[in-house]
Amino acid sequence: MECPVCGLSLSSQSLPRPLLFQASALQHQASPAEPRTQAISTPALGRIAPVAFLDSETSRSEEPTPQQLDTSTPSPILDTPETSFWPLVRVEFTEFLWLALLNGLFIGIASLLCRASIARTYGELWPFLVPVHLSLSWAFVMVPMALTGQSLMMGPQGLLLDTSQPEKRLAFSIFHLLSVLLFPVSFLCLLLTPDHRTLAELLTGQEILSRPKPLVR
Repeated sequence: MECPVCGLSLSSQSLPRPLLFQASALQHQASPAEPRTQAISTPALGRIAPVAFLDSETSRSEEPTPQQLDTSTPSPILDTPETSFWPLVRVEFTEFLWLALLNGLFIGIASLLCRASIARTYGELWPFLVPVHLSLSWAFVMVPMALTGQSLMMGPQGLLLDTSQPEKRLAFSIFHLLSVLLFPVSFLCLLLTPDHRTLAELLTGQEILSRPKPLVR
């Protein structure tokens, strides 16, 4: 018999004389009950295994000492990722040179069509020519970035804009054009910011990331 609460066995009291249906009790004498060890059990959760507790002295002896901690092997140092400082510098500087060449070619064509010097042409027609310069420069940056998320120079350097939404690409292309035109200011931003952000990245909050390399099967 067990207690329904704690699970301990309950010893039955020996009767003063055997009952009528206990004929075998007349031949055998009752032996003293032997104590048996068992785990505590609860009625609903079942039997609980006994838990072994360690002494405080043994647990203290198993703790590592400061000398053991010092002699342990150091963890391997993870490789730091390669910074994108120089690829961004090459992208903006190369696009700055291409924009200067493109606008210089347009200045020569406009001067030839007007059959006048460059100073006289822009002195009289600058309200019409300056918007054409801005539109031509923006188209040079905007068209490839809106289609592929990269400018013409980002592809060879392995860089990619971190968004796939066309409206964000168009908005970033405007600030990227400003960053290229103001290349000295953008170069200072690349030097002074800890994560090497360009002027366009600082103004828009978007990032130019390294394009992942394709897996070779």
